[in-house]
Order: sequence, then structure tokens, then C-alpha cells
Amino acid sequence: MSKNYVCPNCGFVGQPKRYTKGSLGWEILLWILGILPGLFYSIWRLSTRYNGCPNCEYPYIVPEDSPKGQEIIKKQQ
Repeated sequence: MSKNYVCPNCGFVGQPKRYTKGSLGWEILLWILGILPGLFYSIWRLSTRYNGCPNCEYPYIVPEDSPKGQEIIKKQQ
């Protein structure tokens, strides 16, 4: 991802950060307790990954060059 994104929540402009919901500690514990709970939790964690704002972790960031991104940048100025 080389292009910048804009956060509608806090106004951050830059590269997004990759977030994964859940806890690695819980995932390891569930794998120790049994394969099935660990597998389900791992699949859930992988399916809930998102690129978000590094400042506020807002998940719905938009490309800087999109119409919505340009609108957000103009509102900030």
C-alpha cells in the first residue's frame, strides 16, 4: 500500500496500520486447551483484520485521492 489514506474520524493523512481483533494470548491458550476452540478463534481473528487509522484505530479510512478523501481534507483546512 503506497498511497495515503484519510481518516474521517480524526483527520489523519498517511499510511494505514493493520489491526487484528482479539488477543494473541487468548489464541495461544485456546490452542493449548484444544484444537477446535483454537482453530475457531484463529479463523475469527484472521477474518476480522482491517487497515485502520494509526491515531484512533478507526476502521473506515478512505483513499486520499477519492472524492470523499478530498472532501475530508478540504474540511480540515
